Amino acid sequence: MNIINDINSLISNNNLLLQDWLEDKNRLAEPPFYTSTDIRVSEKKIAAVDTNIFPAGFNNLSEDFINIASENVAEFFNKNESKIDKVLIIPELHTRNPFYWDNVLALQKILDNSGVQSRVGLIVEDDSEFTLDFDSSSGVKVNASTIRRDKSKVMIKDFIPDLILINNDFSNFFPTILSNISQVIVPPIEVGWHTRKKNIHFLFYNELVDEVCSLLNIDSDIFSLRTELVEKVDIDNIQDRARVAQIANKQLALLNKDNLNSKVFIKNNSGTYGMSVMSIGSDKDFIDLNSGGRKKMKISKGGIILKDLIVQESVPTIYGNKEPVYYLIDNKVSGAFYRVNDNKSESENLNTRGMYFDKIDVLEPSLGLISKIGAIATGLEIKHILKNKS
Repeated sequence: MNIINDINSLISNNNLLLQDWLEDKNRLAEPPFYTSTDIRVSEKKIAAVDTNIFPAGFNNLSEDFINIASENVAEFFNKNESKIDKVLIIPELHTRNPFYWDNVLALQKILDNSGVQSRVGLIVEDDSEFTLDFDSSSGVKVNASTIRRDKSKVMIKDFIPDLILINNDFSNFFPTILSNISQVIVPPIEVGWHTRKKNIHFLFYNELVDEVCSLLNIDSDIFSLRTELVEKVDIDNIQDRARVAQIANKQLALLNKDNLNSKVFIKNNSGTYGMSVMSIGSDKDFIDLNSGGRKKMKISKGGIILKDLIVQESVPTIYGNKEPVYYLIDNKVSGAFYRVNDNKSESENLNTRGMYFDKIDVLEPSLGLISKIGAIATGLEIKHILKNKS
């Protein structure tokens, strides 16, 4: 854990400098309402390996963290130009995963503790109106109703929200019912995985890392994450797999200078939920991918066919088979937990079947800084997306 202690000490010694930098970047980037960051810590590196704009694990936060999150939500609403009394949560459309609904319940608890009312609204493709009860793992049901639109406002029944809170990554489509409404929407619906690109996110992330490491007078490799895009890949085409493998081989050559057993990840450039991700230790692992492996890498969430991939360095976790996940609201650390997977090794993707979650008692300043850099990167990413859509 020496790297964590060393960076914590650096942060303490440069606290005012870092706070000024963070405030400047927050004003520039306007990070989204909430984010979660998957963090990998090795003996020589602390890096954000994924930043989620629509976090869905609030149920894994401890009671103390739920209270911190509520305080941060209240602060966010209080600084909003319009008074926020009612919030409508838009959840995942097609899931009956009980743990996901535990997340929605925890989110409602956070909102309730912050002093606002909340309801859960469903978006459907037709104009039908109905109410459903979803089962959480705790046995508590989540009541959700279809939303309807009246002129420039959306609502459920007689509940007219001041703010729409999106908890759905919209991998497949952009919900037109939410277009051009007068209510506040957070985060913007334009930035679901139908639009986001991981290579763009990590471009911003690594640029921010260069800046903060310059402030701290340390090598940027400590926080950076080497990420390269490979476009228009047909997984079934061996020549295309060879293109990906060539880039993977270059990264492995660099990584193997420090660790002879290094691996790299190959990921869908627009994916979530740990789908379409594999780690390899040799270029041949990808070139010779069997039919089962090709099928796994070909389809992402919602049945979308992969087109673009990224090759990304793997950061082996010093925790063995777990990684910290930090939750932020308004770019303030609001809690954390470990993702654990007993079926995986230190260099593998833990966000797969068999994972579970364990509590974190102490929030590390170093990991908090990395998660804030990830959130600022998403803010810059959102501005990039919205600018290109206009």
